[in-house]
Amino acid sequence: MFQLWELLAGLGIFIYAMRVVERGLRGISTRTLRNIIRNQTSSPSRGVVIGTLTTAFLQSSSLVSLLVVAFVDANILPLHNALGVIFGANLGTTITGWLVTTIGFKIDLENYTLAIIALGSLGFVASNRGSRYHHRFAIVLGIGLLLMGLAWMKSSMAFLSDQLDPGLFRDYPLIIYFIAGIIFTALVQSSSATMVIVLSAVFAELIPLTTAAAIAVGSDLGTTSTVLLGSIRTSSSAKRVALAHFTFNLITDCTAFVFLMPLLALITNVFGIHDPMYALVCFHSTFNLFGIIIFLPATNIFSNWLERRFQDDAAPPSRLSITPPNVPEAALRAIQAEATDLCIKTVLLNIRALKVNTPTLISGNRTNSINERLLSRTLSYEEQYQDIKIAEQEILQYSHRLPSTSLTTTEQTILSTMLMAVRNAAYSAKSLKDVRDNLLDLRHQRDSAELLSRIRNYAARSYQPLITMFEQPHPEMADEQINQIKADIADAHDQLHQHMTDYSHSEHCELSLPTLFNINRELFVSSQSLADAIALLASCHTVPEV
Repeated sequence: MFQLWELLAGLGIFIYAMRVVERGLRGISTRTLRNIIRNQTSSPSRGVVIGTLTTAFLQSSSLVSLLVVAFVDANILPLHNALGVIFGANLGTTITGWLVTTIGFKIDLENYTLAIIALGSLGFVASNRGSRYHHRFAIVLGIGLLLMGLAWMKSSMAFLSDQLDPGLFRDYPLIIYFIAGIIFTALVQSSSATMVIVLSAVFAELIPLTTAAAIAVGSDLGTTSTVLLGSIRTSSSAKRVALAHFTFNLITDCTAFVFLMPLLALITNVFGIHDPMYALVCFHSTFNLFGIIIFLPATNIFSNWLERRFQDDAAPPSRLSITPPNVPEAALRAIQAEATDLCIKTVLLNIRALKVNTPTLISGNRTNSINERLLSRTLSYEEQYQDIKIAEQEILQYSHRLPSTSLTTTEQTILSTMLMAVRNAAYSAKSLKDVRDNLLDLRHQRDSAELLSRIRNYAARSYQPLITMFEQPHPEMADEQINQIKADIADAHDQLHQHMTDYSHSEHCELSLPTLFNINRELFVSSQSLADAIALLASCHTVPEV
């Protein structure tokens, strides 16, 4: 009974250690990883290389998959190139087996385990949370725990091999072990954990190579459950990536299972690998490599098939598409309604960029309605921004279709005012988008919580009266309201300028003072442009409400 608990404890420590190492590696390399995936995947074949290397380095195909989904959502990475990264990630995750076999089983490091854990844990506790040293010590601690978990699993398996008849695992068809690999990996959510247990059993001569290979193939398919579960309530891009991952693994693993014996013969007889542990990890890598060879030439066909899956629900037709432009009164009402929606979308996008607590700002029915519509379509930030740009373009194009000869002087003035409001709202969104990466970098800085809190307070002070003015307009007070709002925005801008100056003197600040000032300037420009847009729309009160 003790050996069973030792096995489970070793497995638990190993899984936890993998996550510690992953978090440590993520902490010191996420920005570099984003840049590599974004800039170095210009073709599916390059995507395979990048996916393999990044997954082998991070030991986390899930993190790589999340980045791929984000880039596909933002139209930074085409789906057919993203597929290459997904294929490569599958191969990269097999590197874990090679490392475990070489370091954990073939090289005796157990005498150094306690020293590694001591160094890693003491450094982890003593270093400042979030610093590069903190992440580096986390990696050291994780490696020590990995070795400890492996040692416990090896010793427990060695005991079990003495107590159990090895023939017990030879009497069942391989399909049973294939299914067992799927189920166990789906439960523990880690193919690496499954492989370590199988390698421990092979090391203890508890199971033969053929049984281990069948379990390894099943674990490869079982690991797709993580991505499938994570894509249930996500964007269509995430669903496509999850389907790509599942389809690739399903076809690759079923093929590998069918040709399991010939592949093992290839490894032992042709490659000359007779050590069962190395033969197993070589088998794991080989069938994934064969899967890439099968899928890579058909990447474009595969991506086209995926594009036809999980189409987003079509957005309701805009008022402009159903309102004839040759009826000026109706056309102006339609433009006003679309311009109002565009301003609300800008408010929601800017709130999202600044991470402001939405319930405290949004209260009006129309604002809530558009917010719910955006959430129901699970749009990414980039998609929301493109939605604004498309709406701006549609309004401008529609306005040019209005016959100017049929518009009165008043109507022409109202039209010009609304178009100026549309341009100001779009410019407000663009100003914040231009510094969004800087804001994301600021959130990863140490000691930036106070400054970020002040930025959010600045946004709340600016947006709350604007939203109130928007949802409950009082045309007779519009000029007075907007002047007070713009004065408050300018005052908050000056205060934030000083806070950013103070923060730049912090020893943990990695952003330059000009970058901080640029963030503040774009915040100011964005808020002022939005205020102008809302003021201009408020001045168009002569157009009847839709």
